[in-house]
Amino acid sequence: MKDFIKWAVAILAIPFSTLILADSYDIPNQYNRDSPVTEKLRQAEAAMQSKDFAVAFEIYKVLAAQGTASAQYQLGYLYQKGLGTPQDDHLAVAWYLKAVKQGVPQAQYALGSMYYNGVTVNQAADQAISLFKQAAVNNYAPAQYMLGTAYYSGMGLPKDLALARLWFEKAAAQGMAAAQYNAGMMYYNGEGMPARDVAKAVPYFTAAGQQGFAKAESMLGLMSVMGEGVQLDKAKALAWFNVAAQQGLPVAQYNLGVMYYNGWGVAPNLKLALNWIGKAAVQNLPKAEYFLGYLESNGIGVAKNDQQALEWYLRAGIQAFPEAEFAMGYMYHNGLGTPKNDEKAFAWYGAAAKHGLSKAQYMVANFYQQGLGVPADLQAAAMWYGKAAEQGMDNAQLLLGTFYAEGKGVGVDNRVAYVWLDLASTSNIQQVRSSAIQYRNNIAKLLKPDEIRAAKQMAQMYYSKYTISSTSSI
Repeated sequence: MKDFIKWAVAILAIPFSTLILADSYDIPNQYNRDSPVTEKLRQAEAAMQSKDFAVAFEIYKVLAAQGTASAQYQLGYLYQKGLGTPQDDHLAVAWYLKAVKQGVPQAQYALGSMYYNGVTVNQAADQAISLFKQAAVNNYAPAQYMLGTAYYSGMGLPKDLALARLWFEKAAAQGMAAAQYNAGMMYYNGEGMPARDVAKAVPYFTAAGQQGFAKAESMLGLMSVMGEGVQLDKAKALAWFNVAAQQGLPVAQYNLGVMYYNGWGVAPNLKLALNWIGKAAVQNLPKAEYFLGYLESNGIGVAKNDQQALEWYLRAGIQAFPEAEFAMGYMYHNGLGTPKNDEKAFAWYGAAAKHGLSKAQYMVANFYQQGLGVPADLQAAAMWYGKAAEQGMDNAQLLLGTFYAEGKGVGVDNRVAYVWLDLASTSNIQQVRSSAIQYRNNIAKLLKPDEIRAAKQMAQMYYSKYTISSTSSI
């Protein structure tokens, strides 16, 4: 059962308001190492670390007034957060500006964050980006990270994936785990480059994973279980998923549950599988919610309970998870855990069909054909059978072939009918295969040899297309 979540689409974004607590900074050579100012800075930093913010505030206030750059930055921070003093964004901005003029990258980043989030009036995103750029050029990793995020998302800067990766890599080189993860994701997904480069993703994920960054740990688990970029090692995958799951990452909890469910890298343990999948489900991970519904519906590891299954399916379904939408349609169609209701079944099947689930497209077509929960409409039925057939669903191919042969919802077209019946003749289901062969052979009598050759070529084209599509996904 290959049922892992492939965490390969999301770039983690640290909020623009993120600040670095008690980041000690001074312009080089501004003060002698043993000067009174330096001693006061040490005292203030110690107070910050012990969370005695009132003491820190008083020290920084005096030093900031004297022009000490790092004190101006820290005073701005205390005003912004309301630590040791009432919260005051205007005073925070004022002190950040003073530190910015002295070239403090932390202040450039902090002020840019406030501008970007609209904390102050009459400040535009371009001013925030300008400050991020100043801090990034000063080699301040959080600012480099935020430039990467801005280029990646197109927020405040033109979207440019190559520049996004460049800035993520600069921050990653300084050991910033979130940047290491994002750089790894861009290589893994092949974003901003001609093709994926999984090998280059591995060291970034490893560096972030070694710092305990849960999403990177989860990616290392996924790559280990798939043997992608690293040696296939299910035991190692289990270990990576476990450390990420212990940190509460839902996708890792789910994948760890799948490992226990299938006995990959460990002896099968349904109790632990349910435990970990349940942890992911209560965090609203739709695939985990769907899986719990499936287990409840089939009585696997738990007593069969259709009503509880329906609740889990619903939680995943309202998050537009196609399999759950289909399951909701099935439950309403068959009256499982709820009174039978074909109108609601059609609505749920329709939602899953619009998300491209072939079995849902088939059911929508079937409902249109029979007039279940919706007025009968053979044209709509033919359209939806076509969508499912193009994805390789043999039942849909058989019925679509008969529609073209008999002119149901479409014009009679024996050559197209032959195409779909020829595809259905490869079905693993004996009844479908036998019916398709019989129907196809009858249609063949109405076609010329060159028409049959053309139909077979078209059938092969469809077959190759959906076969490649189905084998390339997890």
